[in-house]
Amino acid sequence: MDSIKKIFKSVMEKCLFFLKNKKHLYIIPMYFILVSVLFILLANFIYERYLVPEETEEITMDFTGGTDEPVYEFNGETVVIDPGHGGHDPGASSVTGLTEDEIVYNVALQMQEKLESQGAEVILTREPDEFKTLDERNVDGDLFVALHSDAIEDSSISGFTVYYTYPNQQEFAENISSALDKYSYFYNRGVNQENFQVTWQLDYPGVLVELGYLSNALDDRIIADEEYQELMADALVEGIYNYLYE
Repeated sequence: MDSIKKIFKSVMEKCLFFLKNKKHLYIIPMYFILVSVLFILLANFIYERYLVPEETEEITMDFTGGTDEPVYEFNGETVVIDPGHGGHDPGASSVTGLTEDEIVYNVALQMQEKLESQGAEVILTREPDEFKTLDERNVDGDLFVALHSDAIEDSSISGFTVYYTYPNQQEFAENISSALDKYSYFYNRGVNQENFQVTWQLDYPGVLVELGYLSNALDDRIIADEEYQELMADALVEGIYNYLYE
């Protein structure tokens, strides 16, 4: 205890010596600090007393980007939407309990509602629990969109892909891919040329879209979400519109 008192006494003596004999080291800085504090207090007083209006209007900022859906004006074009699989062919299974045919049919219904409400004609190639052969999916129209959600052995593979067959379908595929890239949460696996029957049997622009991989746990859970399905429908409608009018 005595040692602590001695240390305390020594420190106090040194402090008093410094304050008494070293004024030239601290007086000037203290002066400027004091002046600065007084200046800030004076400026704050003047601002509050004379510059702040008596009534202020609260300003709010919206960072959500808005929730209104895009409005397009189609001119009666016929869009054929082909939800893959159906009936006794459910396609890939999902850990959420949904199957591929259910997921893509939900997206197809969203697309149909959005397109028809804005002036387009829509043909669905099948009913909810109906199976159609690939030949039966060859329906006349102006544009054709086949919807799928893939599954493969490698569960690490993720992303969406857009396929076409003929050169006259490539530009349509690129517009669909660009729109999906804008809306989708997934990796864009690009636009690829393949001889899928649903596109090679057409004589007009058509694409096959793999919306994601149900074999990938993350893709699976996201693509089964109804809000995400509507987002994909928005993207596909935008891609169709951009191809036709942009």
